[in-house]
Amino acid sequence: MKKSNIFVHIELSKFARELINQSPAFKDSLKAQAGYFNIITPKYFSDALSAEWENITREVKMKGAKTDEQGRVIASDVVNTIDQMSHQQCNSLVDRIANIQQKVKKEFE
Repeated sequence: MKKSNIFVHIELSKFARELINQSPAFKDSLKAQAGYFNIITPKYFSDALSAEWENITREVKMKGAKTDEQGRVIASDVVNTIDQMSHQQCNSLVDRIANIQQKVKKEFE
């Protein structure tokens, strides 16, 4: 069985640790750490976890980027989507990230 890439293990661990350390300000922490959703791609995950990460990233980008009147992006797709999420949705997202991070960790044990 193919394990997730060590890059995923390291970066997802840092991401999850930062999110958990910022409890209960999950929304602000998610927005501050939004880049992780772009640098950690599904191809770096094992076959068993790739679809799960893809679902998380698709959900966190579903509202698209926010633009101004001239069409310039003023908030990325991730930041714009997180801005529109409730506190409960942010908590759930953090739980899902922590959960997949634990699954990746187990692949390396």
